Amino acid sequence: MGTSPGSYRAAMLLGAAGLGAAAVLFGASPALAAPTEVSGGSLDWGFKSSFRAYVSTGNGTPPIATSGGATRNADGTFDFPATGGTYDVAAGTASVSYGGTVVFSYPAHMFEITVANPTVVVDGDGTGSLLADVDLVANGGTTEQHLDQAEIATLVTTAPTVTGGDVSFNGLAATLTADGASAFAGFYTAGTALDPVTASASAVAGPAEPEEPTEPTDPETPGPETPGPETPGSGSATQKITAAVTGGALTLTSAGETVALSAATPGQTATGNLNAVTVSDLRGTNAGWDLVGQVTDFTSAAGGSVPAENLGWTPTATVAGSSLKAADGVRNAVAAGGPVAPGSGLGTSRTLCSAETGSSLGSSTCGAALNLGIPESSAAGEYSAVLTLTLA
Repeated sequence: MGTSPGSYRAAMLLGAAGLGAAAVLFGASPALAAPTEVSGGSLDWGFKSSFRAYVSTGNGTPPIATSGGATRNADGTFDFPATGGTYDVAAGTASVSYGGTVVFSYPAHMFEITVANPTVVVDGDGTGSLLADVDLVANGGTTEQHLDQAEIATLVTTAPTVTGGDVSFNGLAATLTADGASAFAGFYTAGTALDPVTASASAVAGPAEPEEPTEPTDPETPGPETPGPETPGSGSATQKITAAVTGGALTLTSAGETVALSAATPGQTATGNLNAVTVSDLRGTNAGWDLVGQVTDFTSAAGGSVPAENLGWTPTATVAGSSLKAADGVRNAVAAGGPVAPGSGLGTSRTLCSAETGSSLGSSTCGAALNLGIPESSAAGEYSAVLTLTLA
């Protein structure tokens, strides 16, 4: 996998630390003056945002799952409904239990962490505790641990917000305890800051029945290599990119308009090279094409004539190079036409190059060596003709 056991442990500890913090207790103090029985409220807790992002890139199905009344908030944190406990508005204390389960699963990194039934305890003296049931399965099942309502983190508490007799503790700082770190085999060090905790408790009925477990919305695609203990992951995001590819045209371009053959006397052959031409098939149909040529008779200003059949050629053809990777399964191929000798040459249409159906997409360059046979009966003079290339 390319990840050391230490990396696995670091990831597992981080998850456990966050999970433990989720077990928030609204502090129960022996000196509660006038405790109120809890029948409503909720706990909002993200465990540790970097850990959530890291696990979300894994291959769990899903990487993060909720059940038993716990649900996922829009920002990726979790909501646990209150199930019981007491709170004292005057003393600023609470001991409130919350229900629900969150499972962090990353099979490729060999761990699954389950956090359930968080409890928050606030002691009224600026301190508090986070408790939860935690199950850890790691290293292919060779490492297993179960904790019941273990103190995973300490809380720095403030005076609660009181609304109509209900209380809420907002943004309480949470820190991993030595017991929490030890419970997870030292995968994450004591004193590590966890995400803040927000919890509420009321004496009136809270929201309707908890929602059924929902699938997490975090991406499930594999992410970066497992980060170290201090940086469990930077997360990932996906964006769908679309592009419309419209059909283009079948085009022919030429590198020049004039070819000057070598001088020759009657009975000899004048030679030269056709200006290279480029065929671009951008239609997107891969339907194939043919490029043919035919020349007129050569004539001079004095009235001399050399028949078109005396122009012969030897075609060449190559696929034009590109720095882009070809589409999967698509092959571009071009074939040169057959050579034609002077005397039986381009007085009729002859193939310069062609591409078969299924291999014509892209660009190809075609050319030819030209040979004009000069009859012994030809008069001296400057001769010219027009070669027409037709692409179809």
